[in-house]
Amino acid sequence: MNRNGADGMMTAGGRFAKEQGFSLVEVVLAMGIMAGVLISISSMFILGGRQVKTGKTITEATALAHDIMESFEKQSFTALWANLGAASTDTTRTVNSTTIGSPIVPWQAEIARKLDNGVATVTILAMGPGTPNFGSATGLKLTVTVSWNELGRAKSVSLSTVRF
Repeated sequence: MNRNGADGMMTAGGRFAKEQGFSLVEVVLAMGIMAGVLISISSMFILGGRQVKTGKTITEATALAHDIMESFEKQSFTALWANLGAASTDTTRTVNSTTIGSPIVPWQAEIARKLDNGVATVTILAMGPGTPNFGSATGLKLTVTVSWNELGRAKSVSLSTVRF
């Protein structure tokens, strides 16, 4: 044993030859590196959580648009444009889920419950040779668009179908 009560010989740096461990500088440096890595990993979890929420919201909006589209698929060719409030001389008609009297107003409660500032729009367009109106159309293009705000950004999903 030496005069300091430790086994081994004193080296030039002031340590004993058998002494093991890390210096304070090494420990502080390792903690700083570990903190940087942990902050980077935690930010990836935050971004991943946002992506999951965005995906869930887009799926809900698509399901709503699909359900609205299916409700119109049950109608006949003429009833489709007539129930949307179009005249036989019109070439296009758009209705909104927030407009009182619109045939898609009943969907607004579910849209508002699932989507922030959500609104649905249904547009029907007469198709055929020349410039057809609904009375002379050979086909109808039906487009359902669901729009909402997410994290301060406007988002939307549109589904279209053509009926002959």
